[in-house]
This record gives sequence, C-alpha cells and structure tokens, in this order.
Amino acid sequence: MSMFTIDTKEKFNPLSKDFWVKILIMTIAIWIVSFTSLADVQGGPLYAVLAALIISLLNAFLRPLLSFISMPLIVSTFGIFMLIINAIIILLTSALLRPNFMVSGFWNAFFFSIIVTLLTFLMNLPRKVKKVQDHVFGGGENQDHLHKQMNENARQNNNTASSNRFDNDPFNDNPHEKNYTDYEDVD
Repeated sequence: MSMFTIDTKEKFNPLSKDFWVKILIMTIAIWIVSFTSLADVQGGPLYAVLAALIISLLNAFLRPLLSFISMPLIVSTFGIFMLIINAIIILLTSALLRPNFMVSGFWNAFFFSIIVTLLTFLMNLPRKVKKVQDHVFGGGENQDHLHKQMNENARQNNNTASSNRFDNDPFNDNPHEKNYTDYEDVD
C-alpha cells in the first residue's frame, strides 16, 4: 500500500457514521475554541461544521503530502514539526472560509490546533474505550459474529462426530455392535 493511498474504511469515508461523529466532535471543539481569542467563527455553527469538514479534507489529502515533503524535519524534531503542519492546515482553512472562520497569525493557528486536538481527543476517548472493550470482550456485531462462528463450529462437530457416544467405547470389542445395557436404559 502506497503512502499516498487512503484507506476509506479507516480515515475518510463520508458515507460512514464514524466520519460524521468525528466531524461533529471536531465542530464542537472548534465552536468551544472560538470563544477564545484564538479564532473567530461568525455566522453560527454552520461555519464551524464547514471548518471541521475542510480541516478533515485537508488532513486526508494535503497532510500526507506535507508530511512526506517535511519528513527530515519531522524525524529530526521527533514529530514536533507535525504541530507546524497542523497550524498550516488551520491557516489554509481560515483562508478558505474567511470572513466567517478566521484564525489570524501563525501562533494563534498553532495554539488553536493544539487545543482543538486535545478537546477532540478527550471527547473521542469514551468512543475509543468502548471500541476497545467491544474488541477485547466482544460486543455488538463482533459478539454476534463470535456466536455465529461458535454455532457453526458446534454444528460441524455434531455432523462429523460419531452418531452415538457409545461407538467409541474402549471396552466394547466390536465398536459396530452396540451394547447399551451397561450404560443406561434405552427406550
């Protein structure tokens, strides 16, 4: 898999419920940060939603390119340069949505991206914990799949096993000759 391909199941699938939940969480984080002096969202929450969508699009398509180009800086700064890439994406979003979404200056964009990232992480944490719990302990469709697989295995075992538990009697000299009287009453 190439570095520039996007796994639509995981990262960017606008048809998935998970994508829209992430957009909603980012919108709330942007709306919360807009009450500080770091950003200005005018025209209501619609522009916070648009900002979240544009940031998601830029993260999906432009961020891999910027990361590839600046790989030596990312490695030499132990990943801290990614914060600068985040600030660039915020500034691009601000330029696209101006005057309804504005982040003025690099440092405002830098701190805005850090705060939005932290808020998004904290709001996403319960979902991620539930996802891990479902994966580890089984739940939802994972648990249904497990039950179906167990039932299928049991059915296969019943079909391949001998037709009677006395066929495998080690004390019976002839296993094809069944003698039930030693074990239980048979109707």
